[in-house]
Amino acid sequence: MVGQLAARRAAGVVLEMIKEGKIAGRAVLIGGQPGTGKTAIAMGMAQALGSDTPFYGIAGSEVFSLEMSKTESLTQAFRKSIGVRIKEESEIIEGEVVEMQIDRPATGTGQKVGKLTLKTTEMETIYDLGAKMIESLTKEKVQAGDVITIDKASGKISKLGRSFTRAKDYDAMGPQTKFVQCPEGELQKRKVGIYWVFCFPKECTVNISLSRIISCIILIITIW
Repeated sequence: MVGQLAARRAAGVVLEMIKEGKIAGRAVLIGGQPGTGKTAIAMGMAQALGSDTPFYGIAGSEVFSLEMSKTESLTQAFRKSIGVRIKEESEIIEGEVVEMQIDRPATGTGQKVGKLTLKTTEMETIYDLGAKMIESLTKEKVQAGDVITIDKASGKISKLGRSFTRAKDYDAMGPQTKFVQCPEGELQKRKVGIYWVFCFPKECTVNISLSRIISCIILIITIW
């Protein structure tokens, strides 16, 4: 962004106050002539707070042109700009695929069964596979040399990349292929995951009262 040095410096001060929790629940008014960069500064502030920070813009004409009440339209705008960060701890199995064997019934009917061999730098274990797990592995195109994680609660499989030990293989690989280290320690471990839940529409499973939000910042842009 070019120009508006004083406004950008002030926006930087506001950002530091937000990060330190000194301006929670307050509004910031950005005023100026059309085309002076008010919206650009607001978007820059949102991006500086992190990619997970929701940003929602609304014009004053939208509030007065909607069929719903002004209170409801503003409530929806607030909900679209509020995100809740949830910390969740789960048990996973993480390792490098050594071998995947799938047995198909000779008659062509019946459920598939198989075995999956996973290893870390310290241990190696064989797991029995059911039809659902085989379907998930096939969907993710998992093969020997891939480093994967399996969520024990949901059974979700995530492919982290190819092991560095397979970097010299002559398999066809595209430029998007990612190489990772073979996991260390135990195969079964606990992992802390952080994800965002957004509060729109109103049927959001997270119950949040707008009057109790103390960590949101409202940017009000006005034209002189």
